[in-house]
Amino acid sequence: MLLKKPIKSYKTLCFILIIFTVLFSIFIVTIGAVSLDSKDVYKIIINKIFNKEIFIKNWKQSSELIVWNLRTPRLITGFISGSSLAFVGILMQCLTKNSLASPYILGISSGASTGAVFALLFLGSSTFFSVPLLAFIFGILTAFIVFYFSGAGSFSSSKLVLIGVAVSSFFSGITTLMIMMAPNDREVRSALFWMSGSLAGSSWKYIPFLFFSLIISIIFIFPKYRELNILITGDENAIALGVNVKKMRILMVVISTFLTGIIVSNTGIIGFVGLVIPHVVRGLVGGNHKKVIPVSIFLGGLFLILADALTRIILSSQEIPIGVITSLLGAPFFLNMLRKKSYRFGGN
Repeated sequence: MLLKKPIKSYKTLCFILIIFTVLFSIFIVTIGAVSLDSKDVYKIIINKIFNKEIFIKNWKQSSELIVWNLRTPRLITGFISGSSLAFVGILMQCLTKNSLASPYILGISSGASTGAVFALLFLGSSTFFSVPLLAFIFGILTAFIVFYFSGAGSFSSSKLVLIGVAVSSFFSGITTLMIMMAPNDREVRSALFWMSGSLAGSSWKYIPFLFFSLIISIIFIFPKYRELNILITGDENAIALGVNVKKMRILMVVISTFLTGIIVSNTGIIGFVGLVIPHVVRGLVGGNHKKVIPVSIFLGGLFLILADALTRIILSSQEIPIGVITSLLGAPFFLNMLRKKSYRFGGN
């Protein structure tokens, strides 16, 4: 999506996003079932980061546990997940040249869901680590199946998408069957909640892996922003301009599969972030991926942590799955965006 007058000051936009992210992060940590003072939150985080008592401790021990052990890792996980989903959304839209492509178009999310639901329903809550582990393994297995039937490096974008849809339907059917066979209603509710997306299980032990996975993916892709700019105009034009289309396709699919599998295995399926954010960013800064990628990473992360905050404040008695919030926010916005005459994607 390219608007007629994208924002000229790219650096100003990045600065604004950074400031908003910092300010909203502190605010978001304060809200929840237990309200906390923003000054205490700031002091607790500073003390924990430097591992010394820079600020005199005049708050409850329970407040420190809530801030550092529950809400801060949840916040960081949400930001990294939103950034990763937006990043993968850019790659999928470039790969397929389809404005409706999202991180889940290859069916990886359905495979990951099958693994996670199996762990939740039949392995029990005592083996919590098995949920992200099996989700990741099944996600990667799904990717191998898609690559095998698409012909590995010789695949076409349309064939890849069609195979992804078929594989996704297959694993979705298996997941539904397992839920129907589940012996415990409580476990079924946990599985359904996970399938709608949740950051409730966020933990410090998963964050380094999530963070470095995103950083490594960006390092591989960002230097090739010119190739992405050309690819989105069509394969024939890209080949004529010297782009190794086959190599770029394989790189984008591998990176997308890797990141999607990791995110889904930790947060469940969170829709619309990877679909909407890249379009919004193209409207703000234009179609140059040198600008689209960094802004999408910040905006995707900011959007998801704000959506997660809503999951905790809309209903005081219970938490809403974050996938419900992103869909309710993203779908109307995207439909309105499609309705506008200024909408355009690539060469379409």
